[in-house]
Amino acid sequence: MTQAKAAATPAKNLIRFNIQNMKYAFPTADGEFSAFESLGTAKKLALEVDASDKQIYGDGECIIYYNNEKGKTGTATLNMICDAYEIACGRKMKLAVGLADIKPTKNVSHVIYYEICEMNGDNEITVAKGMLFGVKSTRPSESYDQTTDDINESSFDLPLIIKGTPLLDTDGSEYKDAKGNKITVWNVLVTPDMAGYETFGDKVELPKKGTDAEIPAE
Repeated sequence: MTQAKAAATPAKNLIRFNIQNMKYAFPTADGEFSAFESLGTAKKLALEVDASDKQIYGDGECIIYYNNEKGKTGTATLNMICDAYEIACGRKMKLAVGLADIKPTKNVSHVIYYEICEMNGDNEITVAKGMLFGVKSTRPSESYDQTTDDINESSFDLPLIIKGTPLLDTDGSEYKDAKGNKITVWNVLVTPDMAGYETFGDKVELPKKGTDAEIPAE
């Protein structure tokens, strides 16, 4: 039954897997972003919603239930610590001899790019491209051991906080909906069937509202 259902909808992606090609970019003095630099090879990217619930009571019953989403938290598990990224984050410094871990005096918001894979019922694999906005991170932990007669490789968990960035209107100003609310964007995912896929990831593209003609019909 499962195989028949998959065969009936071959164009629909059924699963997501893998994490690859993680890169980072920092803001520059002219208000733009630097070119993307490799973060190294990755083993895992875990993203969690940072949210809290608020219930307000009146006359003995709940009159307002509010779910306040504040952003995302996450962990990027890397095969190796990226020294260039740690330097850009202000956590490492090149010395006359060696590379030093230092006490950070800054924590700059930046953008992280990543790719995941999707597969449909015909086992066709496509690559989806993503960007995380308003990212801040803390120093990855280190642990080394050798307990077998083979290599015991280490991996390094990079803690992430994703606060997002304002959605821009078609003219480049901050977008507001019909009720005056600003929209915060944390993550953008682009698949091969979407406009702009080929060049997405070549540079930082801040999220921008499309015109009615640019928004696909549901």
